[in-house]
Amino acid sequence: MHPFVVLVYMRRDYKKLFTHFTPPEPPEGLFDKIIARIREEEQLLFVKRRLILFSIAVVVSATAFIPAINAFQQEFAQSGFSQFLSLIFSDLGSVMANWQDFGLAILESLPAVSIITFLATTLIFLWSLKHLAQAIKIVFNQPQLINS
Repeated sequence: MHPFVVLVYMRRDYKKLFTHFTPPEPPEGLFDKIIARIREEEQLLFVKRRLILFSIAVVVSATAFIPAINAFQQEFAQSGFSQFLSLIFSDLGSVMANWQDFGLAILESLPAVSIITFLATTLIFLWSLKHLAQAIKIVFNQPQLINS
C-alpha cells in the first residue's frame, strides 16, 4: 500500500474517532479553584513586592540612623542642655525661684531638630522592620504546590 493511501485512511479513522468522542466534563468547582489560586498568586506577588520595598526601607533607615545619632550627640553637646539640667541638681533653690525662666532656657537649648530627626528615623526603621517581618512570614509560610 502506498503511504499516501495510509495517511488518507488514517485521517478518516481519526475523524470518526473524534466525532463519536464526548469530551470529559471538568470536575465540579474547578473554575473556582483556578480563580482562587490565581488570586493567591497575585497576593503573593504583591507581598513579594512589599518585601522588596520594606527591605529597602530598612536598609535606608538603618543607614540614616547613624548620621541622625551623630548629629543628635553633637548638637546635644553644643547646646548646653546638660549644663542646664545639671543646675537642677547643684542649685535647686535658684532653679525653683526662677522656674519659668529656667524652663524656657531648657526648651530653647533643647536640640529639637536633631531629636525629631532621630525619632523619625527610629520610627521609620521600626515600622519598616515590622512590615518586613510580616512580609517574610507570609512569603516563607506560603504553602507551595508541587507543580508550581
